[in-house]
Amino acid sequence: MPANGQRQVAAARKVATGPQHEAYPATYHMGLFPWLLSAERQRIPADDLEVHAASAQDEHWKRACIGGGGAAEKVLRYAPLPVRRRLAHELNMHIARAALGSQAIDDVCRGAELALYRVTDLLSRASSAGGQEAEAGLAQVLTRALLDRYTEDLRRLRTDNVRVELDIAGIHSARIHQLRTQSGSVEALAALEAAVVAETAAASGSAKSRLSALRVGLAKQSFRFSRTLGAVRAAPATTSACKELSEAVRVRVDVELGVDMRYRLIGGQRAPKTIVDDNATRNLMLTLESTRQDQGSMLEWRVADIDYLLSSELRIQQEFEEAHIAC
Repeated sequence: MPANGQRQVAAARKVATGPQHEAYPATYHMGLFPWLLSAERQRIPADDLEVHAASAQDEHWKRACIGGGGAAEKVLRYAPLPVRRRLAHELNMHIARAALGSQAIDDVCRGAELALYRVTDLLSRASSAGGQEAEAGLAQVLTRALLDRYTEDLRRLRTDNVRVELDIAGIHSARIHQLRTQSGSVEALAALEAAVVAETAAASGSAKSRLSALRVGLAKQSFRFSRTLGAVRAAPATTSACKELSEAVRVRVDVELGVDMRYRLIGGQRAPKTIVDDNATRNLMLTLESTRQDQGSMLEWRVADIDYLLSSELRIQQEFEEAHIAC
């Protein structure tokens, strides 16, 4: 085709498709700010309802979780997912109420609503110029893993002169979707938390992923971790240390919120351009994580995930690793 013909076709396409924002491709919002759009399906989290055989030293944990005996463990291992989900909910609800008290669990949905208002406001302000103060506020309400994930995204937005606006018009429903618990010594749970931060950095493709992988190994080296239907048990690798460490519990709660909200990405200052404008009623999954609860500790909740961002990235990373091993 002659050169002038190519230019005419290109011009016709431009007219047909409307104004173009060349600086911001269609995938921009996912490339630099991973907020789930209302038209997208909910992300698939990592599957943590498997049943790992407990060691002889954790026999008391096996009896508490699955009623004891290898037969019960085999039944759970091959039980349908809906059955495992129901049993996981009952098991972890029992552990959570025993550790935190029934009132704390009854109030968690209201707490999730307040947390969503707070987080969306801070994310909106943190993406603007001079948003370091709001970013410091996020450090008070997000877990370390989620804070690290969003911090890099927010800094990219500020560098590109793009701001995010998250407006919650109302929340009309809230319910507990799933619960997860972690039990063990304070030291073991601290190691598990460090491992989660490192694994999240590796799964999100962070530049520090290699160092993170090393930290995962170091954090887990001194402890044994067993999992039964989303209830993780962390214990020292040596039996001599078991009696010397105090026990603690951490609880994670997925709260499903029905929200009326608007998510926008706006680029530029002198002549702002709307890159993304998503105004809809949708279900949002907010994951809250409690502080480690032992004797005398004060209960605090932090936002650990939003719409399974971290959990889905971890699942994808695990699937890649499994596929690599299979090859």
